[in-house]
Amino acid sequence: MVDFQDPNLIAIIIIDILGISIFIWFLASRLSMKFKVIEERKSKKKKNNFNIENSNQSQDPPKSQN
Repeated sequence: MVDFQDPNLIAIIIIDILGISIFIWFLASRLSMKFKVIEERKSKKKKNNFNIENSNQSQDPPKSQN
């Protein structure tokens, strides 16, 4: 059976919990940053597509209704 009174075991458990917490924080921050980059890329792409459509419409000659 495990002796939870052992100071070495408690130190190891605390270090493990700290390590896992830091890893989760690091992973969450990287994932959050990646989502922001993806959103920026999507918004730029939508803006470029919108500008291209508007420039194409303005360059088309007016259609005569004969």
